[in-house]
Amino acid sequence: MEIKDYLIIGLGVLGWIWGIVQFRLNRKYQKADKAIEKRFEVYSNFMNQMDEMSLNMRTDPNATYGIPTEFMSEILTGDESRINDALLKFNENLLETTRKSLQPMMIVNSELNKLKLVASEKLLPKINEYKTLVNDYTNEFQTVLNSLSTSNALEYNAKQLQSIGHEERNKRMGTLWIEIESLMRDEIDYYKK
Repeated sequence: MEIKDYLIIGLGVLGWIWGIVQFRLNRKYQKADKAIEKRFEVYSNFMNQMDEMSLNMRTDPNATYGIPTEFMSEILTGDESRINDALLKFNENLLETTRKSLQPMMIVNSELNKLKLVASEKLLPKINEYKTLVNDYTNEFQTVLNSLSTSNALEYNAKQLQSIGHEERNKRMGTLWIEIESLMRDEIDYYKK
């Protein structure tokens, strides 16, 4: 064999090695891109779900105006039996509205479970902490609701409902939410490309 033959064989082997390296690198980048796309999909679905839930809570006319309007129209009649009936009905409606307001927290909890499946090691502790705070809030809310359903005293129920929502927990949930959004943005690298 001549030197020319060795060069041709060497170039052929180098070509195969280069092709294998390119294939592996391409595959690695495709996997990374698919992971980013999946994260983007899950994160955007999560954010859309949270926005929709927030919008529904803000635009529910019953939660905002329905109960007080009926209550006030009955109180203004001046008839004591109608006022007492209105107070009882107001109390029942308040409890039902409060129960319905617990549903979004359950949705948040289930959406956080989906996030945990695709979150990075850096984001996962934040999601777990947020989930713990949501569970704590939901458990406290449920405990108060259970104690309310045994009492028809409006004043007692109002005091119990006001006791929900520790200031520190709410502040931490707010700052944690901002941190989670920031980490999500970093993980999908959208602004870095």
